Amino acid sequence: MELDVFIKEALVQISNGIKSANEELAPNRKKDDGTDLPKLYLLSPGKSQDQGNGIHFDVAITSRMEDEGKGGAKVKLAVVEVDLGGKIKTAEEAVSRIQFSVSVNQWHG
Repeated sequence: MELDVFIKEALVQISNGIKSANEELAPNRKKDDGTDLPKLYLLSPGKSQDQGNGIHFDVAITSRMEDEGKGGAKVKLAVVEVDLGGKIKTAEEAVSRIQFSVSVNQWHG
């Protein structure tokens, strides 16, 4: 999977997952007077991992130089796997890790 597609799909799925979880739990989250309790799950604005803000990626990617026969070459980045403590092995492509954070600009949930 291309890195840009992985990032887009991860962000969309995180957003949709938070919204869906809150919607599914909403009927059971009522105060004694029948009014709704606040949403249970929220994605807070910012990017400070220490404060629990933002979305943080730590992915392994492969880089491969491709010559398209048009007088130029391009570097192609693809996601190998999300690192969950396992080892990554490859014989033919360079594997690198990339870490970055995506700032969230407003409360979401």
